[in-house]
Amino acid sequence: MRRIDRYIIWQFILATIVSLAGFIVIFVAIDMMEKLDKFIDRKVPWPIVAEYYVNFVPQMITLVLPISLLLGCLFTAGKMSQSSEIVALRSAGMSLYRYMLPFVIVAFFVSLLSVYFNGWIAPRANVRLLSLRREYLKDEMLRPSEYNMHMQNAPGEFLVVGEFSISQGRAERVGLYYFTSDDKTQLTRRIDATRMIWDSTKKSWKLENAIERSFPAAKVRDLPKEVMRKLTPAESYIKLTFTPQDLRDRQLKTNELSELTTTDLARRIDLAQRAGKETARDEVDYYAKFAMAFTSLIVVLFGVPFASQKKRGGLALEFAVAIGIAFFYLAFTKVSFTFGYSGAINPILTAWMANAIFISIAIFVMARVQK
Repeated sequence: MRRIDRYIIWQFILATIVSLAGFIVIFVAIDMMEKLDKFIDRKVPWPIVAEYYVNFVPQMITLVLPISLLLGCLFTAGKMSQSSEIVALRSAGMSLYRYMLPFVIVAFFVSLLSVYFNGWIAPRANVRLLSLRREYLKDEMLRPSEYNMHMQNAPGEFLVVGEFSISQGRAERVGLYYFTSDDKTQLTRRIDATRMIWDSTKKSWKLENAIERSFPAAKVRDLPKEVMRKLTPAESYIKLTFTPQDLRDRQLKTNELSELTTTDLARRIDLAQRAGKETARDEVDYYAKFAMAFTSLIVVLFGVPFASQKKRGGLALEFAVAIGIAFFYLAFTKVSFTFGYSGAINPILTAWMANAIFISIAIFVMARVQK
């Protein structure tokens, strides 16, 4: 690595950190002013307030990191352009693409880290954040129970639950239905139970007062049409493809989905699909976790060529452009997500649409700038 590469990387990282810190301070200050009355009225201890904002920061990082990288590259490239450093580098034979390489390397590694950060670190912080809001601010309360749940456990196996207690992880009025593989309308047996409880030691569900009804095939004339028996204690333990946590995640409200890691969200989608429910919204959010991570790389591909040319407005213009691009990107993402949530656009296309448009703009800008 050349000395100029180290210089560019250091300037880029420093500008990005300063921008990121500035955005975080602004968002924390705004949120604190909004919730200060609640903290005081409910007599929330200051250590809890500090813990609240420690867990608040990861959520803000996921939102403003691409903007901070864009601002960082615009500031770094713009400053070098204004001081004629880029002119000197070009005179020494360095092309625009070679000049962009340090920016692209940093942004690429940030994007890779963002996949893990957005998919697992930030959701875990949101779990604690929403827990503090429910406990101390009485906000975003989960529904205590869910009624009339219908789910597919496996091909030909369906579960019906009259009531599921989210807090206790307990199901009431349970029915398991088994159909033949070749004829989905032919019921072979069913199990009815008054209650189903999760046994964490055995990692299985325990049925209480379970009655099994078997329906032999009509061609077997010697058997009755229905055979009924009570399940033994050993038979009352059944293996299902979902846990109480999976059922709880399924009941999360839209604004609580930030609690789910990428793995949890994929499991939630699979559970909903087996239950025959619409999953467009969850699929868009799932693919957006990856698309948003690589936004950092795309904004750098756009920002560096744009800022490498001298402009009359100087750094003030670079800052205004960064804010304008950020608002345009967020507005376009919100609009496209609305169509994706309704199922009008493919979820993968919805998640990557904004990135595709911006990388097209980046290619256009690179083509227009002197190499």
